[in-house]
Amino acid sequence: MTFDEELYFEITMNGAKSDVKKMAQFLTSGELDDFFEITDDYINFDDSYYTSTDSAETSLVFSNDSYGIEIDEFDKDDFLEILCQAGRQLEIVGTLYDINDEEFNFKSDRGSSYYQDSSKSVVFNEDELIKDEDSDED
Repeated sequence: MTFDEELYFEITMNGAKSDVKKMAQFLTSGELDDFFEITDDYINFDDSYYTSTDSAETSLVFSNDSYGIEIDEFDKDDFLEILCQAGRQLEIVGTLYDINDEEFNFKSDRGSSYYQDSSKSVVFNEDELIKDEDSDED
């Protein structure tokens, strides 16, 4: 999949506040600057983040939904490999898309440093649901 002209993303990361805090520090550390420059505007903590303890469940949304990032070339696999490795203690769910509505949905389970294409698993589950409905009609 190739993204054209402008990249948009919305990625939600859930986990213990201490792990979410580490991820926010990683995002602003410059480790992802080879892909695009990250600003604090892209990082939004949930309402309970500032009042919760370090072990409490909280989340952050990493998003640029209002501001497209101009791109010449973007390797989603390289980007997600680094992101998911850094966030392996978090559950990460997100969408990458471009100005032409090319879209890639992914999920990385807590404890995993890999991601999976969410659209493929959804299609599989929908196919199973259709099979079950067909067998019920017989």
